[in-house]
Amino acid sequence: MRRVLYAALLIPLFFVPLNRVNVADLLPIEAVAVYMDGGQVVLETDTEHKGFGENAEKAFVSLKQNTPAVVYLETAEYLLVAPDAVEQVEILRPHLKPSVKVCVWNAAGKVKDAAKYLEIHRDLPTLKTWKKENTKK
Repeated sequence: MRRVLYAALLIPLFFVPLNRVNVADLLPIEAVAVYMDGGQVVLETDTEHKGFGENAEKAFVSLKQNTPAVVYLETAEYLLVAPDAVEQVEILRPHLKPSVKVCVWNAAGKVKDAAKYLEIHRDLPTLKTWKKENTKK
């Protein structure tokens, strides 16, 4: 009886569709910046790839389409948010790990350099504890 139950539980797992991703196709992202440019939200990575959209979700979709590799924001260590784009952080939360360090800084065009600078400055709040209300305007 126990074996029949185990088989009944395991057999459906063989029919679950999986999207396999080759590790070599993943784009390792250390830092991602979000800022506004001409009324559009821009997501820029330290690998110099960009996505544009009317909100952060659409900019993320655009980033994935404009990048030849698989974009996986869970690898990011730093989130650089321009002061005029802090409301976009909530939209990005599901795509980032809670331990990503948040810095309010306009890093447009200099995300890679900003990531190197932030490696030295470790006293940054994490996304888990960061709140928009704590941001100075």
